[in-house]
Amino acid sequence: VVHVPLGGHGQPVRRRQGAEGSDPFEVGRQPAAGEQHRRPAAAGPGAGSEASFGLRVEPGEAVLRCTAPWYRLDVEVPADLTEEVARIVGYAAIPATRLSDTLPPPIPNPLLETEERIRDLLVGCGLHEHINYTLTTIENHEKLGLPALPPERYVTLGNPLSANRRVMRRSMLVSAVEALAHNLRYTDRIRCFEVGRVYLPEQSDGIRPREERRVSVLLTGPRRRASVHADPAGAEPLDFFDLKGIFEALLAALGWLDRVEVVARPGEPPFGPRCAELIAGGVRLGILGELHPVLAERWGLASRRICLAELAIEPLVKTSWQREALPSISNYPAVVEDLAFVVPEEVTAHALAAAIRQAGAPLLSALELFDLYRGEPLPAGAKSLAFQVTFQSQDATLGSAEVGALRQRIEQAVAERLGGKLRA
Repeated sequence: VVHVPLGGHGQPVRRRQGAEGSDPFEVGRQPAAGEQHRRPAAAGPGAGSEASFGLRVEPGEAVLRCTAPWYRLDVEVPADLTEEVARIVGYAAIPATRLSDTLPPPIPNPLLETEERIRDLLVGCGLHEHINYTLTTIENHEKLGLPALPPERYVTLGNPLSANRRVMRRSMLVSAVEALAHNLRYTDRIRCFEVGRVYLPEQSDGIRPREERRVSVLLTGPRRRASVHADPAGAEPLDFFDLKGIFEALLAALGWLDRVEVVARPGEPPFGPRCAELIAGGVRLGILGELHPVLAERWGLASRRICLAELAIEPLVKTSWQREALPSISNYPAVVEDLAFVVPEEVTAHALAAAIRQAGAPLLSALELFDLYRGEPLPAGAKSLAFQVTFQSQDATLGSAEVGALRQRIEQAVAERLGGKLRA
């Protein structure tokens, strides 16, 4: 006899081996005052003993002893018998029991909410989500051009199932390139992302390594799929600026675009000359660029442009009290002008935009770069950056004198800070 607790009532459930291989259940429950066991065989006319499991009450014993037919292999535990009794008696005959307490309030999880929003936004940009292996090898990290680290800087498995899955990844770019090398056998155009973890034992809490949440993006192949219509631009390979545009859309939707600075980092492993770092408030968020051709050749991906990016998720989390209200809508018309500045080659568009925003505040409501020009008649080592600027007031319609004063203030700020001048 095996005694098993029955639910939360503390009554025993006894299971005995019956004759001829039958397996009866005995559910012990003391009937309440005035309560009698009803015979489930009365559930309907013609209900035989097998239909009701041969339910019967042993004389002088306050238990319900049942034998399941041989073909009812789904009846294995006392809970199955309880369900079957409820079915025969009728679910409508069982009174409803309300919860004894109110439901607890939901606990917000900003990190999970941010991850789900990142997934939705990247799928909206036309990317597919991949779920890659978190296990890889030290050799693949070095093959990708990442800095060589001692084995203790990796989380190593004691009993790996494969020689190619021995350590936990330190960078999601490794998994992305591994999957790319495998999937290019089936298609020449891949636009994918992954939300996952990297494992950093040097930042452990003394028990477990730190698991940092990150998102990686990989682009390769033609910009658009081939069709019967001529599309020269669509046949061009995806490049750094396609990748940068995806992250600008992502950061804008998360409310971080104005806070993130894109800093050029040419040649930082594993990228080539086209590489940039995303920085917000002095903290590095991630890096994006095109895989160096030498490293691509190591993976059998020669003569292919591969765009990669990796971004930390935790710094992008914004809790409810950090959410920003929408800006008010002005009732007065806006003034739109195009301003082109000639600046030295080393001046970035981000630095020029920051100078324009600072000088044009608070009446500068929008700013957009729309043109980059090099060549004659500009002097050597100079370039022209053209912006569309929008001035708008919340209190009154801007006149030509006010707009002229704003333009002069912007021109003076660009000249003093960046050595640029307004192009004639």
